[in-house]
Amino acid sequence: MSLVNMKEMLQDASKRKYAVGMFDVSDLEMIRAVAEEAESLRSPVILAALCPDVEGSRLDYWFALAQLAAKRSSAPVCIHLDHAATLDQVGRAADIGFTSVMLDASASPFGENIRRTREVVEAVRARNISVEAELGHVGSGWVGSGADGASDPDMLTEPEKVAEFVEKTGVDALAVSIGTAHGVYIKAPQLDIDRLDRITEASDIPLVLHGGSGTPEDQLSSAIAHGVCKVNIFSELIAAWNQAMLEELSKLPHMAAWPSRLRPAPDAAMREVIRKKIRFFGSAGKC
Repeated sequence: MSLVNMKEMLQDASKRKYAVGMFDVSDLEMIRAVAEEAESLRSPVILAALCPDVEGSRLDYWFALAQLAAKRSSAPVCIHLDHAATLDQVGRAADIGFTSVMLDASASPFGENIRRTREVVEAVRARNISVEAELGHVGSGWVGSGADGASDPDMLTEPEKVAEFVEKTGVDALAVSIGTAHGVYIKAPQLDIDRLDRITEASDIPLVLHGGSGTPEDQLSSAIAHGVCKVNIFSELIAAWNQAMLEELSKLPHMAAWPSRLRPAPDAAMREVIRKKIRFFGSAGKC
């Protein structure tokens, strides 16, 4: 299956009422795990790079691995740049072959978010690269710092601004803030589904939920039923891997152990999370 852009994937997901999993993947084993598990479940999937993982020459290595995984898969794969902060980051990803990018200007004022997002759309649209943007702001409780599960009302997506934002930017997908946060929750979030309904009424653009890790399944299910067709996952993957690796390391008589001997259990734990998410999102068997 050739690489596809995110727009194609999410149009089908929106029409058939399921969500595509976007998994941030930092290294070879994460890339392989997501691509192989998605293929085994006959599911479309999005392999995403976080900018800190692809700084400098690491971009070349990361993309080569992701591209190889996509080419070997019989399932459709999108290669996506997650949370780019600058046009330069987007340009590097576009030049090397990414099929989708996200510019995150959500912390900027509304007009500035429109201007910067439109600049990215105009820069990559001719290359058949899809563009995701964020309206409202999903908090940056990065792994290790925690996210308390409480959302600042001023950071939630304002439904009355959605139509204008989509029209003026030309984006292909919109990440919305309805109560989730990035990172690890201290207490469970409460998603604002009424707000989500008003957003879906304002525009038929595919909607994205960031901060999917740790969000209660009943709330995720409701969000998907009410219009979300892409869910981002990262923290649950690395938490499962790190916990299993910690257990493996604790068994060692010394630290001079081969990585290839230590990885099977952590990789298996991570793959189980991937399979669970794909099945839960409803994308299994969709390709």
